[in-house]
Amino acid sequence: MPTMGRLAGAIFFGIVGGVLAWLLVPFFEETRTPKLWFPLCGVVGVLIGWIFVGPRTGQGTGVAIGTGLTGAILVAFWVLFLLSGSDMIRVSMRGRFDGPMDAVVGTFGIMAEYAQQFYAPVILVALLGGGIVAGLLTDAFGKRYR
Repeated sequence: MPTMGRLAGAIFFGIVGGVLAWLLVPFFEETRTPKLWFPLCGVVGVLIGWIFVGPRTGQGTGVAIGTGLTGAILVAFWVLFLLSGSDMIRVSMRGRFDGPMDAVVGTFGIMAEYAQQFYAPVILVALLGGGIVAGLLTDAFGKRYR
């Protein structure tokens, strides 16, 4: 059921996803940003805000901060997972995996490589700080407009 908390969560975490996408562009090799990179990050942020963060509004500031941090970590996880899955499919079409289980395990290996490639203190600060701010704003809007 649509609520103001869900809408606010979708908007604010969509912004967090967009900022994350914008900050990660320099970490790709020689301007080889994947197709649909910005929509991927934005849509993942919107879905996390709508499904996970939005329904948990109105429980207090501590819960809002925790939910915001968890939402930000979920955005990062799903963006990395979907990006790695896309790369796994591309690599598996070239016959580099022995079977389906090797491909699934390879997805998590690719995910770890992307996590190392994208690691920078500014990314962590922006992601966690943005998650806290988005969680607090979502909670404030969810309380105010019940």
